[in-house]
Amino acid sequence: MSADGKNTLLIPTAYLPPLEYMVAMLAHSKAEVDLHETYPKQTWRNRCRILTANGVLDLTIPVTRPMGNHTRTLAVMTSSHEPWQQKHWRAISSAYRKAPYFIFYEDLIAPYYLNSSQWFLWEFNHQLLHAIAGELNMDLDWAYTDTYKKQALDYIDLRNRISPKNRDDEPLIDHWPIYYQTFSEKYGFIPNLSIIDLLFHMGPDAPAYLRDAIRFYLG
Repeated sequence: MSADGKNTLLIPTAYLPPLEYMVAMLAHSKAEVDLHETYPKQTWRNRCRILTANGVLDLTIPVTRPMGNHTRTLAVMTSSHEPWQQKHWRAISSAYRKAPYFIFYEDLIAPYYLNSSQWFLWEFNHQLLHAIAGELNMDLDWAYTDTYKKQALDYIDLRNRISPKNRDDEPLIDHWPIYYQTFSEKYGFIPNLSIIDLLFHMGPDAPAYLRDAIRFYLG
């Protein structure tokens, strides 16, 4: 947490976010999701990371940017030109069908993938995260920005820090408690995967795991 009294987190939207994203949200009293930034490529905004029988896999939502490289995150749409929802659900169900809690949460997640509706990306991300947080009774307080905050001096700005491109020597969390994963015998424990990895493996104990990880957040 911040030493100077700032306690509002500024973060990007994220697709089934990594655990560090969830821990950061729990560690701060408020969070704002930036929808007015110029949309960047190759981030958690449209991808999540899961563990499959073949190893770590990134699932990426194809998107359309109506204003090209100048499109704000607010206007980015999920693509309607390929069946990405069906592909993602096949990968998720194949990876986690043997996880202890998959059967309990399958019906929570599956409806978002079993049709070909086009969404605003941020709205799709919001609906998924809201459903998971509600099911787990996680008290997450987040809102959305109404303007672009270039310097964000009054925020704890993690918009670029929570990223699949971060260097390993600059982690938000430098230690992750081990939990059971379906393919751990083959790959060992893989930390900081998507929230659904924790959901399907730990179920109702997922919030306690995330709260425990706060002690490792930013050292």
